[in-house]
Amino acid sequence: MLGHTSAVWREARDRIVGFPGRYHAWDIPHQSWLYNSNYSCELSMVLTGAAFFHKYYAYLYSYVMPQAIRDMVDEYINCEDIAMNFLVSHITRKPPIKVTSRWTFRCPGCPQALSHDDSHFHERHKCINFFVKVYGYMPLLYTQFRVDSVLFKTRLPHDKTKCFKFI
Repeated sequence: MLGHTSAVWREARDRIVGFPGRYHAWDIPHQSWLYNSNYSCELSMVLTGAAFFHKYYAYLYSYVMPQAIRDMVDEYINCEDIAMNFLVSHITRKPPIKVTSRWTFRCPGCPQALSHDDSHFHERHKCINFFVKVYGYMPLLYTQFRVDSVLFKTRLPHDKTKCFKFI
């Protein structure tokens, strides 16, 4: 799967390319932004745990992105992926690219995911709203675009192999 993701990224080196996808949404009753991981036809973020992005963005994240954002990420030990998506969308004015149909990322060797903590989503809502204040606008952009392998979901004879076997 990472081979396919890498191949897609080589065609769009200015973007974050990976999975799983997430999106932001405006909460009308509370007049604030929400982080959402539910299944959707659109996305505006790709989690960075299974993603490719240009190393220059890591430099910008560390040395150019506002310190207040990095401080919040350090305080919560959370939201670094949201911060990276804000940064890249702010610079490129383009959404990320999601690969594969997968919406979850399983880590068999991990004891427990951060998302199992009750405060996880609350912190991510707070991060999005704080980042919008720092940037002065919402840089995240929605997309319905997803890239799959050419032979994705194609039935092939058993003696033939797909381009990317595990997608």
